Amino acid sequence: MPCVDNKTLIYNIKELPETFSVADGDLLLIETDEGTNIMDFANFVIGLDNTTFGTTITQHSTDIATLSSDFESLSSQVETDMAELSATIVGNTTKALITLSGDDQYGAKLIAGTNITSVEYVVASHVVRFNFDNNFANTNYLVLPSAAVLETASQKLVQFVESDKNTNYLDLSAINIADGTIAHTLTSSAIGFQIQSF
Repeated sequence: MPCVDNKTLIYNIKELPETFSVADGDLLLIETDEGTNIMDFANFVIGLDNTTFGTTITQHSTDIATLSSDFESLSSQVETDMAELSATIVGNTTKALITLSGDDQYGAKLIAGTNITSVEYVVASHVVRFNFDNNFANTNYLVLPSAAVLETASQKLVQFVESDKNTNYLDLSAINIADGTIAHTLTSSAIGFQIQSF
């Protein structure tokens, strides 16, 4: 059956004018089992089952969900690790920096320290005792001496050596590296340590 377009009699669908875009409100002609119908382009939906790439998109969705789950697990692990690291850092803030007085060979002066109540020179054992503010649960901590420094009087390199450690104090000896003798005067150089706990 012919139709009329702009008063022109048209016998073949190929004779209809061509359009190059489709928008909501445009109508599509649909042939169904119930007859011929029209559909607004706004209601035109193609499901994945009616495409050749549906399985690809489904697999991508699965992969994205897996990656998202992995990312959440990794984020959770990072938060846990950061919390443990923060706790370790807080627990490892015990440190001190001192000078040994040139005027008094047994004097120990605290320049800077954290978790240190007091510093004293124990004459009998020739050690510097560091008393802690907060005691450790055990003595399974590692003492890390600072780099060797130059002793003012002898001009020898000096470094702390662990003598004794307890939960509430730490004894260190200031030793001349060259000959192992006790160092007494460090007036121009500071010597120190820090503790690593586990």
